[in-house]
Amino acid sequence: MALTDEIMKQAEDKHYLFQLGCYLSESKAIDGALLVWSDRIADSYWNYATKIDTDEKSAPALVKTIAGFYAAKNRKPAMYLTPFTKPDNLPAIIEKAGFSVDNQDAWMFYEGPKPNIELPNGFVIKQVETLDEMRTFVNIFNRSYGGASPDEPYGALPKEYGEALLASFSQRTDNVKVVNEIGMLDGVPMAIGTMICSDGFAGLYNLGVSPEYRKRGFSEIMSLNRTKEAMELGNDVIFLQTEKGSYNEKLFTKWGFTTGFTGKGYVLK
Repeated sequence: MALTDEIMKQAEDKHYLFQLGCYLSESKAIDGALLVWSDRIADSYWNYATKIDTDEKSAPALVKTIAGFYAAKNRKPAMYLTPFTKPDNLPAIIEKAGFSVDNQDAWMFYEGPKPNIELPNGFVIKQVETLDEMRTFVNIFNRSYGGASPDEPYGALPKEYGEALLASFSQRTDNVKVVNEIGMLDGVPMAIGTMICSDGFAGLYNLGVSPEYRKRGFSEIMSLNRTKEAMELGNDVIFLQTEKGSYNEKLFTKWGFTTGFTGKGYVLK
């Protein structure tokens, strides 16, 4: 499938749907924007206004509405801008209002052939089926995103991320398929990944490898295995997000992903 602007905009829509019941608690459409937020996680990665589509005259009032909404939720007012945001000069408008860039995501899309995965000896991948297995998944997530390596683009994540993941095991949106996987080497759980799909779109999330098992190719295996499974389920568009300019973006490019666009998170300082 050709990677058009319309496909990429639909992928962004699916991303917000996929994360409801996990990192996102709720979303609300207002005139000119979509508001998303988390009751568990306080940082601006999961509390912001996005899908902003307004005109230059109406933009300042919309910015005030957004700021007031998040302030009332005890969250820093934040906006997530993409190349599809309107008006085109919105960055200049919100910078005058005190917003500045806090984070940047590379939205990457798989454009390679169906992966042919050969698992190393002693390595198996198992889908999470029970709450105890989900607890194991979360334990590996916490180790993987604990800030053990300078290559980790997000540093040490707050404990609320793992708590949201565990709670999500029984709190998912209808008509969305969620596949959490654990990679085990010689019976030891040490890698994870999530694939979420609906209506031909699949998002890859939560890729993690315990620090002592890194730089041995397991991240590539977990990523491409989920990509293969997404294709086998009939998904034509497979996407993910990682920090723009990071080591991870370089790895995903090597594995067949292309950066389609950059999303910029602005926060009111």
